[in-house]
Order: sequence, then C-alpha cells, then structure tokens
Amino acid sequence: MAAGAVLGITALALLTFTNWVSPRVERDLASELAARMLKFERELGYGGLIHNFKNYLLRPDETGYRDAARKNVDRLLAELDGLSRLVEHLDMASGFQATRRVVIQYSDAIDRVESFHEQGLSPAQIDPLVRIDDSSAFMNIQQVATASREELIARASLQAQRTATMIAAIVLLVAAFLLSVGLVMVFLVADRRRRARELVAAHNYADDLEDMARIATHDIRSPLKQIAFLVQEVITDCNGNDGRLGAESRDDLALIRERTLRVDAMVEATLGLMRTSALADRVETVDLRTLVRSIVEMDAPPHLPVVIEGGDKIRVDKAKLTIVLRNLISNAVKHGASEDPSLKIRLVQKNHTVEISVEDNGPGIAEEHREKIFTLFTTLDSTGQEGRVAGIGLPMVRKIVRRLGGEIAVAGSAMGGAAFCVTLPR
Repeated sequence: MAAGAVLGITALALLTFTNWVSPRVERDLASELAARMLKFERELGYGGLIHNFKNYLLRPDETGYRDAARKNVDRLLAELDGLSRLVEHLDMASGFQATRRVVIQYSDAIDRVESFHEQGLSPAQIDPLVRIDDSSAFMNIQQVATASREELIARASLQAQRTATMIAAIVLLVAAFLLSVGLVMVFLVADRRRRARELVAAHNYADDLEDMARIATHDIRSPLKQIAFLVQEVITDCNGNDGRLGAESRDDLALIRERTLRVDAMVEATLGLMRTSALADRVETVDLRTLVRSIVEMDAPPHLPVVIEGGDKIRVDKAKLTIVLRNLISNAVKHGASEDPSLKIRLVQKNHTVEISVEDNGPGIAEEHREKIFTLFTTLDSTGQEGRVAGIGLPMVRKIVRRLGGEIAVAGSAMGGAAFCVTLPR
C-alpha cells in the first residue's frame, strides 16, 4: 500500500505541473485577445474607419479620406480573422459576426458615396442614404471584451481550484494510508450500532402495523355495513318500480359512491403506512395547511363550516401525520353539535415546535375521561360519557405522535366542545 501511495503522489505531482502550465498559456492568449481588441476598436472608431468615412462624405474632393477608409476596411477584416481564431482557440461562445457586418456595410457605403458624389448629390442628401447604425459593432466588441475578461478570471480561478484539489488529493492519499485501519474500525462500530437501531425500529414498527390493522378493521366495518344497507334499499326500490331507479335510489347510489371512496381512502392510508420502510421514517417537507385542507375536503361533509387558521411547513413523516390528522378531524366531525356543527383547525408556529389543534362544538369531554380516551378499546358516547363501543383510533394516534417526537393532549374548546392539540418538533 505504501508503494501505491508513493506512485499516486508522483502521478498527482506530474498532473499538477501539467495543469499549471496549460492554463498559463491560455491566460496569455486571453490577454493577447484583450490587447488586440483595444487596437481593433481604435481602427474602427472615430480615429479610424468611421472618422475617414465621415470626412470623405463631407469633403468629396479630398480623396485621401476615401483611400484611408478602404485601407481601414482591409485591415479590420484581416484583424477580425485573427481575433476569430483566438476566440475559437479559447472556446469562447462569443464571436464578431455583428462587427464584421458593420465593416462590410461601411465598405459598400464608401463605393456608394463615391457614386453619389459623381451624380452631383450634396453631402446633406447623401448622408441619410448611407447612414449606418454602428452601435451593434461596438456593443459586439464590448461583449467579447467582457467575455474575455470573465474567461480570464474563470481560468485563473479554475487553475487555483485545480492546484488546491491536487494538493488536497495528495494529503488525503497520505492520510488514507495512515488512517485506513482506524476508518475500518469506525465503520464496523457504526454499522453495528446502525443495525441495532434498525432492529429496534423494526420491532416498534411491527407493533404499529398490528395496531393499524386493528384500526382498519374497526373503521372500515361501519361504511361497509352502510354500503350493504344502501344497496339493499336500491334493490328494493328497483323491484317495486319495474327496474327503474327513483330519486331516492339515485341519492342512495351517490351515498354508496361516497362511502366506497371513503373505504378506498382508508385502505390506501393503511397500505401507505405498510409501504413505509420499517427501518426509517420517510421524512419530507410537508405544507400543513395544504395537507389539512385535503383531508377536510375528503372526510368532512361538504357543507360543514370548517375554519383553518395559520399554516407552516414542517419536516415529518407525511404518511404517519396524515393518519393522525384524519383520525382527529374525523372524530371532530363525528362528535360536533348535532344541529349546527362546526370545526376549527389551528396551525400555530413557535420557535422549535408546531402546534396543531382540532376543535369542535360538540358535547366535549369531561376532565375525568380525558386520559381514558387514549386507552385502547375505550370510547365515549354522544354525551361525552364512557360508552360500549371499542375504540382504538386515539391510542394509535398518541403512539404515532410520540414516534414523531411529539405529544398530544385534549382540553376544552372555546367553541364548547373538545380541543385536541398535537405538538411536533419543526
């Protein structure tokens, strides 16, 4: 391994030298491009082609300006060829197409001015006929000049980065030789700890899946019974109307569809939890307001007044949080006031936590029962008293909330009913 490290260091040294020489040559070419462009701009500007052209236009008898302008054109076109080769060698995207067009336009304009002079036209008459917008040429030159400066800076920066990378690579190669045994030991210890955490998580998750199966059986049974009853009602109605559907049957079919979608959503939530990795949570950024609104639209009756206050984004296991919120919102809908039910959901952002409270205007929960409802197979009737029906939703909700690093509590609501408050870390 030591011999390999020496060979590696030698190869990196040679590569460093090569990478130092090549960018230096490219920097010299970029500097040459900048200098030649400055000279080109003087040849084109008001001390060169444009200057001689304008003077020939105003003084037709002084043909020296005409001849000087034509020489300017020849030199400029030759210089453009050289500049274009430099730009191509430096792999720059910019070119001199706009500048070349302007120079050619001036070349044509010189001949036209000469012809107009022979026809006896005055300079004032000729000027609008041969006027050239040369701003694109100067803009083109400025763009290439800026690009060349940026290219020079970029190449210098790249050279510095390459040198730093090579030095760092050499240091790392030597360090790898000295630390290889230690790194292997650290990896083995970390892997053993990771496997232990995964084993604990797997056992905990198996318990959650078992509880989830109980919840699914419990929650799906009621809508399935409703669907069976409604189907029988439709069959009875059809038999009594010679196979035609009455208005009540059409309403029943709509209810069947609604209950079926609800069952499907429950099954999908169950499958979603089961598909979650047993070894790690699927943590993602969740928009709480959007998530709550989607659950309300799916689970709450269409005309139920629901107020959603606040909102925040949180990193959390979305599948587990969805189960928590669906249970709390469904309970609030179920236990709201019988005549004028309403629901309020608050999303409060704090320094290190987010509080989600679900409030209803139902009968509420007596203080002596507020801990019992989190006990497996315990629920309350419509008066807020302990009832006969077994309940497993809230115990599972508490377990999931705690698994997410949070806590859940229940208190009285200002609306008159119950207020469930979930606190989660942000």
